[in-house]
Amino acid sequence: MNTHHHPNRALSQEEMEARRLRAVPYFKQEWSERRIAGKLGVSGPSVHDWKVAYLSGGIETLRAGRYGPKPKFGKDAESVVRRNILTGAEAHGFSGNFWTLKRLTLAMKRWTGIAYEDRSIWHVLRRLGFSCQKPIRRAKERDEEAIRTWLAETWPQVKKGASGTA
Repeated sequence: MNTHHHPNRALSQEEMEARRLRAVPYFKQEWSERRIAGKLGVSGPSVHDWKVAYLSGGIETLRAGRYGPKPKFGKDAESVVRRNILTGAEAHGFSGNFWTLKRLTLAMKRWTGIAYEDRSIWHVLRRLGFSCQKPIRRAKERDEEAIRTWLAETWPQVKKGASGTA
């Protein structure tokens, strides 16, 4: 059984489906909803909802389905978006080779014809396997060689002097 599940849920979708399906024989034996809830360790309203679904649509209505809104675009568009993101922002007419949510919103509209809100685009990015990356801010005047020298020569002296004062 799949152990991957939403972090806010104690059980995976598959485990919750199995629990709903365990209620079916009890529905057939006409057990009370309260008794089934006690047997399965769930709330009475949950059992009631399962029973209503089962009676109206059969066992298939208790099976795990796809949860959440349907993606606005399919696998083909996903591969186009993924490939375009990886080619970099400059390749798509932006100055500076970095992506922002605003840039991605504009670019995805161009690539797929589908409009997303800036605040929603990161959900798409996560589904495509991307994560938020924050650039490291460094001064333009930063002297890497001076930093290496200081760490290799000056810092050990400072550290040695500090440990002798204790």
